[in-house]
Amino acid sequence: MKGKKEAKSKEAAESVKDLSSLSTKADLRAFITDVHDKLLKDQAAPIFAMAVMQQVMSLDNIYDLLDSQNKEILQEIWVKLSQSGLHLRRPPLLFGDADAAAAK
Repeated sequence: MKGKKEAKSKEAAESVKDLSSLSTKADLRAFITDVHDKLLKDQAAPIFAMAVMQQVMSLDNIYDLLDSQNKEILQEIWVKLSQSGLHLRRPPLLFGDADAAAAK
């Protein structure tokens, strides 16, 4: 049992290391598609996906890397995280400023 946990932790850590090499839209799409698939198949914990989302949205070149397909995948991940019970505000980067306008 312990070996299985260690393998999952190692795999998760390797996935996060890949963020530094994201330089194209295709690289980002491949990375977030992998996270999306793991989340939908319950192979990754929602908190892991949340941590990845935080790091992806904090990338220096995120505005260059986001296209309509990448934004759609990230939105699907965000919806899945919300459905899993995490209480989150919708990020304006993905969903526009609707929440910010409603808060005024």
